[in-house]
Amino acid sequence: MHTPTSSEQDLAPIDHIRATEAGTGRWRALTDWWRDNRTTLFIRDNWPLGAVALAALALLSVLLWAIWVIVPKLIGGIDAGLDATGAWIAGGPITHSISDPMRAYLDTHTAGLPATGRDLWITWLVALGVLYLGALTGSTYARIGWAAIGALTAAAVYTGAPAGAGPAAAGLTAAVWLTLSLPAYAASSGPSLGDILDSLTDRRARRTVADTTY
Repeated sequence: MHTPTSSEQDLAPIDHIRATEAGTGRWRALTDWWRDNRTTLFIRDNWPLGAVALAALALLSVLLWAIWVIVPKLIGGIDAGLDATGAWIAGGPITHSISDPMRAYLDTHTAGLPATGRDLWITWLVALGVLYLGALTGSTYARIGWAAIGALTAAAVYTGAPAGAGPAAAGLTAAVWLTLSLPAYAASSGPSLGDILDSLTDRRARRTVADTTY
């Protein structure tokens, strides 16, 4: 076992003091840096902003998670609902309650005509689409035609429906027609061809007057 000599015993406290002073110097430099550095001063003076920024970051993370996980599922559910609604509208009982009597009427009353009931059915659908689009744009002629073809459709459905179901089928047709007519008749009227021609005529007249004035 090694026994420290007197010189080694004298040096030991000095080494301990030096180590202590070195540690104290590092701690003092660290505390001075924390007290005097601009970045640390800004952090100490504006720590509430840091807390708010952390809270905002957490909220943003939650929102991003919601967008990543929830929104695709929501869009998928909406898409499935729209598909089901579209299928129900296109081939549901309400549509068939109107289209089937209409087809039956056309098939029954086209005997001897070159055009078949299917030809008249396609023509009827095309006329409906054109008149409805025209009514949406504010065409007076299309709105009158839409009302007239609606009345004719209700009469045809009433006649072509099974025995005893005519009033119900015609009433359903009128209800659907009135519902579809809301956006058609609520749309603002666009400028007619006569209005456009009058505007061009007035513009030319004003230009002529201006030229003769100078």
